[in-house]
Amino acid sequence: MDITINKLESLYIHFPFCRHLCNYCDFYKKVPKGNDLNEFHTFFDEMVSKHKEFLLENHYEMDTLDTLYIGGGTPSLWGKAGAEYLRQLFLREQITLSESCEFTLEVNPGTWTEESITAWKELGVSRFSLGIQSLRADYLKILDRVHNVEDVFDTLTYFNKIGAAFSVDFMLGLPWSVSRERDILSELKEILSFEPEHLSLYILTAKGGYPHKKNLPEEDFLEEEYLKVAEYLKSIGYKHYEVSNFAKPGKESRHNLNYWKTSSVGALGPSAVGFLSDAKKRYKWKTSSAEFALEELDSEAMALERLYLGLRVDSGIEKSDHFSDEEKVALVPVFQRWQAEGLAKDSDDRVKLTSKGLLVLDGLVQQLFSYQK
Repeated sequence: MDITINKLESLYIHFPFCRHLCNYCDFYKKVPKGNDLNEFHTFFDEMVSKHKEFLLENHYEMDTLDTLYIGGGTPSLWGKAGAEYLRQLFLREQITLSESCEFTLEVNPGTWTEESITAWKELGVSRFSLGIQSLRADYLKILDRVHNVEDVFDTLTYFNKIGAAFSVDFMLGLPWSVSRERDILSELKEILSFEPEHLSLYILTAKGGYPHKKNLPEEDFLEEEYLKVAEYLKSIGYKHYEVSNFAKPGKESRHNLNYWKTSSVGALGPSAVGFLSDAKKRYKWKTSSAEFALEELDSEAMALERLYLGLRVDSGIEKSDHFSDEEKVALVPVFQRWQAEGLAKDSDDRVKLTSKGLLVLDGLVQQLFSYQK
């Protein structure tokens, strides 16, 4: 019997090192010491080998990539050495990039050089994600960032000068936003003068022992700030295409859309999470060994995931894909209420959440779980 081999065309790589561990971030990372980078390469080589075996066992192979995303940590710290390491890895593993490959590298201000950016571009990086977070010096200090405002403008100016495609990460809901009278639109307008094609705007979420937890703004302020930003960006031509993401038309992150469409995305690196759609398997790499934890999703779990992720994006969901005819009838008043409250647009068989609806996504999805077939 012939076995169909699925092509894995998207890959996420996690680079786990940072110059400094910011007080709000809960991604896996550490400050590099001594021979850590060389040890990481050895560790990574082992992961690559085990990943290849795992893919083959599940009838997948990875040869040509359509999207590649290097996150962290601070991948720009990997520098020219990282670009050369991956070049050799790709040659050894016979991995190529498609002509239109969306290859994204995360960059933090103050952690890059022109030489390293040139090396990454020569490897094939076509898009950069810049970790700006704020344009105010006091907030960069509160966020425990090691870069300063001058580093931010140097970074934005350079990527503008070389004509690079880039996205900007920015944070909402910061501590003391009310008492310090943070003017979020003023900061955004300054960033927009550099014409980023994409913006990711995240609400700060306090984790564990976050030191400024008591100083975070109230829910009403968060809602007002989020909607103010969303409406402004939409008014100047950016699409609010996912809960935290805005893009100029056609400039949405193809890599991240693969997650939200429950497409297969491979993963390598400590704490990195991958997903094989046809096999219904999610895997997460351990941080201390080249092993991963495996989660097998049953049909019900997959259905709930597709519902949740489908509502995250601006295309919304088709009711027929998720509910029986009987369930759709029962849900009529639910969707009517959402529309009346400005949370969704309900037309024919499709439901799309508005910016206001995306803000309360979790609660809305919870309302649908009991109806899903």
